Amino acid sequence: METWYYWADNQEFGPVTKLELYKLFKANVIAGYSFVRPHAPQTQDSDTWLAYKELKIRRSDFTWDELNGANLDDSELNDEASSEDAPKQSTASETASGGQDNNHRKGIWNDLSPHPWRRYFARWVDISIYANLIFSPAMARFTPNDLNQYMQQLSIIDLVAILIVIPVLFFSSVAIINTVLTGIFGTTIGKYLLGIKVLSKDGLRLSMKQTAKRETLVYVKGFALGLPVLSLITQMYGYFDLTMDKTTSWDKSLNTTIDHRENNGLQFWISLIVIGVYLYFSQSPYSPYIAWL
Repeated sequence: METWYYWADNQEFGPVTKLELYKLFKANVIAGYSFVRPHAPQTQDSDTWLAYKELKIRRSDFTWDELNGANLDDSELNDEASSEDAPKQSTASETASGGQDNNHRKGIWNDLSPHPWRRYFARWVDISIYANLIFSPAMARFTPNDLNQYMQQLSIIDLVAILIVIPVLFFSSVAIINTVLTGIFGTTIGKYLLGIKVLSKDGLRLSMKQTAKRETLVYVKGFALGLPVLSLITQMYGYFDLTMDKTTSWDKSLNTTIDHRENNGLQFWISLIVIGVYLYFSQSPYSPYIAWL
């Protein structure tokens, strides 16, 4: 069996199997850039270190039984849980979530992979909807010629001020709207359609206060207050955090988790149709350069 050593907390651990490496990655013990090396004592290649992400280990590499077994192994590591308490915990969990409905939910919302592009488009759909609601009524009375004449009358200072003030005000409005929607419904339109849930570390819906904190951090760290250029830079960092650490800085600081609807063919077509239909009918004047959250 192929086994590996991994580097964490300034020391080497192992050997472990690929499944165990995958578990460590899911548990955020190692990240995409963490060093691993093959356990091959009879060859000279065992000293070659590479990044975990280069192994390209995916959930589909393992069977459902292997993954369930992995979950059982994790539970056995908890010293506070006993075999007598296990049935009680299972029963309480089923009661709280509706018995078989809980298993059904796990079967659907069981994808904890980062999915930066799905998250990007989910927020893009939300922001475009808000832009239509805010900007379209205000600009409906202006013709293209009116807008061109107005732009020609602006000085450089006026133009810079508009490019700074409008995004800052708009993104602050987005943060408020998202806070209200998520606090009331537990999600937004874009997130629901593209299969994304923001939950607490215990798997519960975020409160209004938690949602407000998260949206504020997204507004500041993810969008850089909507400032041109700076916003693109912060979004690049958000993308790198997601692909390498599997989480953003704001989710890490708030201990929030992102669950995704299973990335199957149905979800793919839902996402494709939602994005395509909205693009076709959208009249938003705002060109999105938005975040991974």
